[in-house]
Amino acid sequence: MEDINILEFLSYIKKHLVFFALVVIFTLIICLFYFMVLRRPVYSSEVSMTLTGVSGNDSKITTNDITLNSKMLPTYQEIITSRKVLEQVIDNLKLNKTVGDLASNIKITAATDSMVLSVRVVDSNRVVARDVANEVANIFGSEIKNLYNIKNVTILDKAIASDDPDNMNYAKFLVISFMGGIFVALAGLLFVFFIDNTVKSVEQVDSKMDMIVLGAIPDYHTMSKSTKKGGKKHE
Repeated sequence: MEDINILEFLSYIKKHLVFFALVVIFTLIICLFYFMVLRRPVYSSEVSMTLTGVSGNDSKITTNDITLNSKMLPTYQEIITSRKVLEQVIDNLKLNKTVGDLASNIKITAATDSMVLSVRVVDSNRVVARDVANEVANIFGSEIKNLYNIKNVTILDKAIASDDPDNMNYAKFLVISFMGGIFVALAGLLFVFFIDNTVKSVEQVDSKMDMIVLGAIPDYHTMSKSTKKGGKKHE
């Protein structure tokens, strides 16, 4: 595999600027078509819940309550995405989804040593994302009470419908598409440049073929253009 002369490749790109620009524009058009026509927007909504005292009706929160809630966080997360909870959400909201599909759209976060649980739901319908998040929080609180005979889940912030989709950043996508077009154009020109074995200049004969050049036939078209320009100036 021969080494690629950077200066020769840059000169090759300069000679094929039209092709380079067309590839960039064509790639940009394809990416924009996918982004604006084929890609479905995805919205997210998040509900926050606090884990209060676990001692029945006692409103005071003790150190034991905090410790117990912290240890129970993994269990709480499993309960939220359990079939028992999600089947009720699907039935109550009349969703055309399976439990697996709905579970894959739910993300649960909880800071270390925190008594706040956040449930984030994504969906192509912003209203559905909001309703699912709120319904999951309501049913989760009821199931905790039924399973452990405690009422320690309080909704801190209800989910609201988002106006802006999470995956439709136009400026970022334009930049990525433009850079992708440049990459494709460079890759195409590099491939053609690499497999092109024709000799295009006297310098290439010296460098690649290790032969002494005794003479060269000038380009007739180039000479004709220069002659015409010189004739016009002379006139």
